[in-house]
Amino acid sequence: MKTFAPLVLLAALTLTAAPALAGSAEQAERIGAAFVLVLGRAPAAGEIERWSQPDRRSVAELVVRLQTQVDAAGWQAAADQACADAFGREPTEAERSARAAGRQTYTALMKQHVHWLAEHPAEYAKVIGRSYQLVLGRAVFDVELAYWQAQPPLSFALLNGCIENWARRNAPGLTVTSGRATVSVNSEWLTAIRLSPAVAAEARAAAGLFPAGDVHLAVANGQNVVAAGAGGVDSAGGIHFVAAGK
Repeated sequence: MKTFAPLVLLAALTLTAAPALAGSAEQAERIGAAFVLVLGRAPAAGEIERWSQPDRRSVAELVVRLQTQVDAAGWQAAADQACADAFGREPTEAERSARAAGRQTYTALMKQHVHWLAEHPAEYAKVIGRSYQLVLGRAVFDVELAYWQAQPPLSFALLNGCIENWARRNAPGLTVTSGRATVSVNSEWLTAIRLSPAVAAEARAAAGLFPAGDVHLAVANGQNVVAAGAGGVDSAGGIHFVAAGK
């Protein structure tokens, strides 16, 4: 019996540690989701460690807590990020002044910007053009412009990811963009944090970001990107993730 005691002890420690490690990873996902939703960026390693203490909190609780601790510079950075991610450009001085005292989250601003693009198709066409120039290094074709304008508008950041994914799937011999809009968690144009389905559901509820139509059907079909305007976008491989631009 004594010969096997160390092995038994090791097995017991492994079984005990497994739930703790899983819980730690899940909490890191929650913290990452909260930072992206509120500030439009991933947390630094030190921030993950600090926000993991003293206890476990839901994404919604982390979002509320984070909002109380953001300073003026942090809110301005979030507003600047939202402008860049929505329109593919820096904010004007007038826009920066208007947002300076707003204390609105990155996601709240992104929702407003995407809604504004839906009401201003000429401006959305400019955003689409910027995305093609950045990702493919060419002007958008008329048929491609018509393709994107026939769908609910996407942010500049999501357009970048979708166009990148299409190009990778269809190279060589690229023709015009077509098919379902799809984006990868590994897109070089996105800050993306992979989430478990349970944490993704928390993040959606916390930010009010849900897929188009029936939620359960949309999730089953792979519409698992948690971001403003991403309700109709497929996630490559069905992976759940929260995203902002880079």
